[in-house]
Amino acid sequence: MFKELYKEVQGIVYKCRNEYYLHLWELSDWDQEGMICLHELLENHPDFKENKNKEFYTYFKTKFRNHIKDKVRKQESDKRKLNKVPYTEIGEISHRLRSKELFLDELVLLRGALKEFRENLTDQEKEEYDK
Repeated sequence: MFKELYKEVQGIVYKCRNEYYLHLWELSDWDQEGMICLHELLENHPDFKENKNKEFYTYFKTKFRNHIKDKVRKQESDKRKLNKVPYTEIGEISHRLRSKELFLDELVLLRGALKEFRENLTDQEKEEYDK
């Protein structure tokens, strides 16, 4: 019963997959999240099990899209950026300094590299560096 019902709304899940990008998500992850949303919807509205109407598909589409939007927001929030694997080396981000668009993890790496660089300077070079 549940699998047949999920197959009916699977197109909504796949359309969302084409519209939104979630890092490291595979097709099985999308299916799993779709099944979770469908289960929650059926728990909250048991009458949808018996009579599926246009309202059922609208409810599922809205619930699933909002769920995915929350996942995207969570992925892109500043708190989660340290969990991302850096995709550039520290020497390759100098062009981004003027744009002030450094990610938090890149900024931490840059500050660490600059501190280490300063520690290896002589006293005269440190004065010139600070100027």
